[in-house]
Amino acid sequence: MNYTQTWRDRTDLSKNEYWKLEKDGLEILKELDRLSTTPFEQIDVSDIERLKWAGIYCQRPKNGKFLIRIKLPSGKLNAAQGHIIADLAEQYGQSELQITIRQCIQIHNLTLNEIPDIFRALDSVGLTTVEGCGDVPRNILGNPLMGVDPEELFDTEPIVDEAVRRFVGNPDYANLPRKYKLSFSANPHDVGYAGINDLAFVPAVYGPAHTPGFHIRIGGGLSSEPKLSKPLNLFVPPERAVDVAEAVACIFRDRGYRTKRNHCRLKYLIEDIGAREAERLIEAITGPLPHGGRTLTKSWNRGNFYGIHKQKQPGLYYAGLCVTGGVLPASDFRKIVALSEKYGDGQLRTTNTHQLIVLNIPEDRCPDFRSENILSRYPLRPKAFSGYQASCTGRAYCSFASIETKHALNRITAELDERFPSLRMPIRINLTGCPHSCAHPQIADIGFTGGKMKTADGTLVDAYAVAVGGHLGPNPHFGTVLKNRISADRAVDLAADFVSHYLNGRKKGERFYEFVDRTGADAFQDILNRYQPSAK
Repeated sequence: MNYTQTWRDRTDLSKNEYWKLEKDGLEILKELDRLSTTPFEQIDVSDIERLKWAGIYCQRPKNGKFLIRIKLPSGKLNAAQGHIIADLAEQYGQSELQITIRQCIQIHNLTLNEIPDIFRALDSVGLTTVEGCGDVPRNILGNPLMGVDPEELFDTEPIVDEAVRRFVGNPDYANLPRKYKLSFSANPHDVGYAGINDLAFVPAVYGPAHTPGFHIRIGGGLSSEPKLSKPLNLFVPPERAVDVAEAVACIFRDRGYRTKRNHCRLKYLIEDIGAREAERLIEAITGPLPHGGRTLTKSWNRGNFYGIHKQKQPGLYYAGLCVTGGVLPASDFRKIVALSEKYGDGQLRTTNTHQLIVLNIPEDRCPDFRSENILSRYPLRPKAFSGYQASCTGRAYCSFASIETKHALNRITAELDERFPSLRMPIRINLTGCPHSCAHPQIADIGFTGGKMKTADGTLVDAYAVAVGGHLGPNPHFGTVLKNRISADRAVDLAADFVSHYLNGRKKGERFYEFVDRTGADAFQDILNRYQPSAK
């Protein structure tokens, strides 16, 4: 460890901080064999917490079952790895896996005695779960088309690989105040969701020669107090990007807050010190960086890559498949992996919208690819609602969630697809199980956050808080949170009324969130008011 824990002697730390001082989170990796033979009820609660540093998360109802989060930096995956993941899901995970909203893959319903064998299998193909959870740098988000994207300013794959090399398992960054979420993208459509990451690198050019590099945004995050990241006036050459990411990690580690767990994210520190001081602190570590330049972000594609499209390599194409809700049987995942071998070179990517991408398909093989039977379940061109939704794990596995999410949102979007069969402009509906906002309701066209409400007769039922008009891109804006909740069983009718209002008033080519930006949220509030128990 090459730093001093300046907070070690403080007496106002949270209990998690004292646990981390007693034993570093990464130390749990040395104890997995011991824990694998220890009865669950005998494992200290602090070690249950430290298991997150190994990418192992205790799942609901906390009875000895765990999930693992397999990290795929910027979604990078090959066929050999995919087959191992399918094997593990079939053998240990009830034959199911989930693609997360941060490009990872989760397998649930595991026991600790299975972990050593699982980790050996993952290691055999270069996969890891280390630091999939915990107060550490998380899986690096980015452009799933890095290296093949015809629109990228430059290839970010070497930068992502270098960031993984420097961060993962490095004790210098294993005791941060909270999670540290990084994003690298040189694509102009904000595929890295720059507005909601702790530190995001976005494409930019500098000077008369239009030198390619990055601008950075810092201090973004969601949960119950969402904050958009702040743009800094620093231009970062590609070869300095990971240096800057390390500098921000050091600032967060040494200056971040450690007293209240709900007030320890980097966004709170940046909110307090401001953008100019953040720039000064970064350059105090990295040395001088150029100031100025021009950001190239021009739109937001909402993380969607559906269909078959040209890569920048002549004669090669990629195919983006819809995995509704991000959940699929291991057998289907294996079939999609096999498609990458049959038609490409075994290279795949995951996206931050639960999608799978098959790379490097020769042009003359595209017609045969389109005819594969499995694409009837994982379409290249999904419907306007079911293909553009996002949900968290929900009450099925998460201790924080108060509602079931996956099946609920699938039912809502399937019903809306039936009610609006001719709609071609996608509408993004996100459902998250609690205020932690893992499914990003703040940046959805229609965002639902799970909770409870009382009906007119006093019955407590599942319900959703509602927001409308959220989006990222060059001018990001969180959705407007409406007053009052909607009961879960009436959410589809409310969403349908919202959509009808939009369709009746939109301009040609106007997206849902653009309509909300232009017209405001008052009409949506009026619609929601009609659903309240006291409404006549």
